[in-house]
Amino acid sequence: MLSKCLKYDLKYIYKVLIVFYLIDIVFAILTRILFSFDNSFMLHIIALISSGTTISFMFSIIINNLMRVWARFVKNVYGDESYLTHTLPISKSTIYTSKFLSSIITMFTSILVIILCVFIAYYSKENLEILKSTLQFFATVMNSTTIKVILVSFFVIFLEFTTILQAGFTGILLGHRSNNLKMAKSILYGFLNYLFVVAISVLIIYIIGLFNPNIMTLFNSNISNTLTVDIVKTALVLGICLYIILIGIYYFIDIKVFKKGVNVD
Repeated sequence: MLSKCLKYDLKYIYKVLIVFYLIDIVFAILTRILFSFDNSFMLHIIALISSGTTISFMFSIIINNLMRVWARFVKNVYGDESYLTHTLPISKSTIYTSKFLSSIITMFTSILVIILCVFIAYYSKENLEILKSTLQFFATVMNSTTIKVILVSFFVIFLEFTTILQAGFTGILLGHRSNNLKMAKSILYGFLNYLFVVAISVLIIYIIGLFNPNIMTLFNSNISNTLTVDIVKTALVLGICLYIILIGIYYFIDIKVFKKGVNVD
């Protein structure tokens, strides 16, 4: 049953997202083509406009991904569809797991599409060298390669937005337990949940820093003067582990709250 729920959740979310994917890819290709005309001032201006549109749609993809996932959750669990949802012969944990997995899958593909659009629109040997030189410092500090730095950055960004999605789910669950102003309270609780994740992450890293001088360096020193391989690697590992743990904790808390019942509109 989980696979069927996931299928319909993904279908709902991708119905809109795919449109943004295609538009962004089209503008990325157009940007690539227009920038290839070096001798035309007018085409260069149009290329800049196309480039700006490409970038704006990248942000639109992320925003719409977030909103579409949350909208699906509200509509399917609390809206008109909820009467059918709650009569299905499946557990509430299955319903929530479907929503959770659909958020992870769609966010992953959204970030991949954005990376693809960046590659299509701006890839060149010159731009690659600029990117390498920009990331070379971090690659050197991490005793790694530029590709690995990019992959780690991709994973951290993915976890960041997954955390935002999870905070939103928690906010919706808490907000809709109220009898009035449900949506306003959902937004407020979601925002506070995310701030809590950030605060608790910093606090945990600080506590670990009390026992690890390398980590404490992040708080009491000028990072540009003290950045080392061990510090950066330890901080990245800690950050990634904390994100994964907190996402997992929120996942189980949300299921527990969800099982207590919902107030259907």
